[in-house]
Amino acid sequence: MIVAGHPTDLTPQRHAHPVLAVGAIAFVYTVVMAGGTLTIPLYVLWASQFGFGPLTTVVVFIAYVIGVVGTLLMAGSLSDSLGRRPVLALSLALTALSTLGFALADGLTVLLISRVLSGVATGLITATATSAIADVVRGRRTAAVLSTAANIGGLSLGVVAAGVLAQYVTAPTHTVFWCYLATCAVAGVSWLVIPETAEKSTDRTAGRTADRTACRQPRLRRPVLPDGASRVRSFVASGVLVAASSGVNGFFSSLAPAFLRDDLGVSNLAVIGVGVGTLFVSALLAQTVTPAALVRRDAGTALLAVGMIVIETALWTRSALPFIVGTVFAGAAVGTLFRHGLSVTDALGDPGNRAQLNATYFLFLYSGLVVPVLLLGFADQAVGTRVSSTLLAALVVSTALAGLALGRRTESTGTPDLQQTLTTPHTSGEES
Repeated sequence: MIVAGHPTDLTPQRHAHPVLAVGAIAFVYTVVMAGGTLTIPLYVLWASQFGFGPLTTVVVFIAYVIGVVGTLLMAGSLSDSLGRRPVLALSLALTALSTLGFALADGLTVLLISRVLSGVATGLITATATSAIADVVRGRRTAAVLSTAANIGGLSLGVVAAGVLAQYVTAPTHTVFWCYLATCAVAGVSWLVIPETAEKSTDRTAGRTADRTACRQPRLRRPVLPDGASRVRSFVASGVLVAASSGVNGFFSSLAPAFLRDDLGVSNLAVIGVGVGTLFVSALLAQTVTPAALVRRDAGTALLAVGMIVIETALWTRSALPFIVGTVFAGAAVGTLFRHGLSVTDALGDPGNRAQLNATYFLFLYSGLVVPVLLLGFADQAVGTRVSSTLLAALVVSTALAGLALGRRTESTGTPDLQQTLTTPHTSGEES
């Protein structure tokens, strides 16, 4: 991997307080990601309040995904040219704006607009914060763990906190967001200590210098892939696998609360929040405590298949215990595949296009939400939750197997250069 020299004006900033800098970046990342799942336990309340059903719930969720994917395509690499700090600030500001919209929402239109804004904030933060952490932290393994912990940790905190608050406070569809807005203000204060980590870097392959002042205007950009056929296959394999795991996220982020309420008879919003949050907590634990040797494509695919089978058993038997067990397995799969993909992405990138490659990786992730969730929404209307979820499970597992097959082909035909890139530790001595 290309390691560029630090410019004189950035070196003191980057190394003055590295722990504080990483902590601040991770905190802002966590807070913004929490906004993506804050709405999940509240869908059942909005459905009653505004009179919409499961398909409309899916449409509201898709509005969020459209915001994410559109931003990744238009401005996913913005921080490579504009700098990490301005983009982090913009993401936080859009998060606060969307939160204000949710707090004042009086109909479906405001919900849709607020979800799109929340998606735009997420699209900006994912590639930017992941790149900023990789800029500061030496060691691909540590950077991947921190990034995935902030990403999925935020998702889990958002849904659990929203469920608990919604159950025990008055006017939950308003109060939850006023509380979150206060958290955004704290994140804004922490942003003040974040140093600028983006820099000019020399692309030795192309023999040119990437200028931070260039290409600042948002425009539709072609997803970036690493150089070399074997590297592309490795990257795409990881992208396909994380897209497959996104189908599970989509189900839990849209229709799982309604299933818990209607099919399992769970009316307590705190329990619904914890039930959905179990997926993200399991993912968080899998990626933070699992030894690097076990963070593999085959392990993640196996966990995903087992998780989907057990969840389907729960849906057909209407049993809570298999649902919890399946959720734990599926969450572990999500965390494993996500962390593995981030490690591969970081190994195949360089400082000059780090945000671009990260944006492409997250494009795989969020694009993987669209088809499964739309399929689930339409099928749920036509044939019910159990049959539609079976179709979703089949799609998720088959996509994961395709990604695994592509990854194995890469391992069997990979060039020595690729293998060295994926296994050589950084100067700190940490594993990739």
